Amino acid sequence: MTEATLGAALELHAKGKIAEAEAIYTQLLAANPDDLDALNLGGLALHALGKRAAAMARLKQALALAPDFADAHANLGAVYRAEERHDEAAACFRRALDLEPGNGLAANNLGLVRMSQGAYLEAIGLLSQARALMPGQPDIVINLSIAYMRYGDFAQALAMLDMLAEASPKDKRGHFGRGAALLGLGRLDEARAAFDRALVLDPNYEAARQQRNSLA
Repeated sequence: MTEATLGAALELHAKGKIAEAEAIYTQLLAANPDDLDALNLGGLALHALGKRAAAMARLKQALALAPDFADAHANLGAVYRAEERHDEAAACFRRALDLEPGNGLAANNLGLVRMSQGAYLEAIGLLSQARALMPGQPDIVINLSIAYMRYGDFAQALAMLDMLAEASPKDKRGHFGRGAALLGLGRLDEARAAFDRALVLDPNYEAARQQRNSLA
């Protein structure tokens, strides 16, 4: 019965029916307060629902029961990151990576935290690690290109974004990122064209519109 119920919750969670999934996790925990899967996944669901304090409580309970639960460390880090508690988030993601070096999401999220803290070179290393662990993920390519631009390496960012634009020509973020990198390199005409392309894909892309207007 428990496995069937957890399976139903996971299916709902995967379909984006977070509130319904969370209700099942709560039922499971009422029957067994030490159910690690329900604590971890229930914490993740509460985070998605914006109930961060409750999410932290569940994830901390999971870690009190299983200190080496890498996913719970990573999920707790995500809650801390949303709260802009960067030091605590970084500690959680580092612990997740120590326990599970192949955790690409933890590497990506730690890279984002370190970028928020201004440690751009470290962020580049972590995001490059995430890219190697999770190849073909455009979100990671975008994150890595932003880290390169903040570090001041617009040429490397552009090289990555050129490949993304070629592989995913309908991804507006790649064209917007190309515009930003080209702007950083002083190639204004090409930057205009890149922002224009992003706006063709999404006429309501306000960030691209603002950048394009600044170059008019």
